[in-house]
Amino acid sequence: METKGRNIIIGTLLAAVAIMAVGYAALAQTLQINGTATISSNWNVAITRITEGTPTGSATNKTPATSNGTSATFDVNLVKPGDKMVYQVTVTNSGTLNAKLTGLTVTPNDPGAKGIYYKVTGVEQNVTTLDAGQTNTVTVEVGWNAADTTMPAQKTQELTVNLTYTQY
Repeated sequence: METKGRNIIIGTLLAAVAIMAVGYAALAQTLQINGTATISSNWNVAITRITEGTPTGSATNKTPATSNGTSATFDVNLVKPGDKMVYQVTVTNSGTLNAKLTGLTVTPNDPGAKGIYYKVTGVEQNVTTLDAGQTNTVTVEVGWNAADTTMPAQKTQELTVNLTYTQY
């Protein structure tokens, strides 16, 4: 009887070890998770409109204002002191990401031209924001200083304004 009881206990222990081994194997499998992430946002900030310019005095557009992305070029003919041309530039954020103006450069083709001034208003670098779906109007003024009594060697002046926007 003693041997029969011992065999039952050994058989039960072996069965328990076998069940635990199968349970461990079932629970010790590698878990693998697969997924895909897609960005559905888009970036689209650009100049969408430029007025032909509002003249003061005898100022005229030598050529029509043009734009490429966030860069605009103006070619103004100034005849006498006090002449100026004022443009309204519309910048539109047609994308889904908000934008912030982080760079503003004004580049005349002759930076040393005396008596000619440039003024860009309606935006401020690192302050102006343009949320998705909104527009902003920038005013660009090119003129001949009314108090200037000297005659500039070059009265025709081309000007390029570059606006740099980044996501915020």
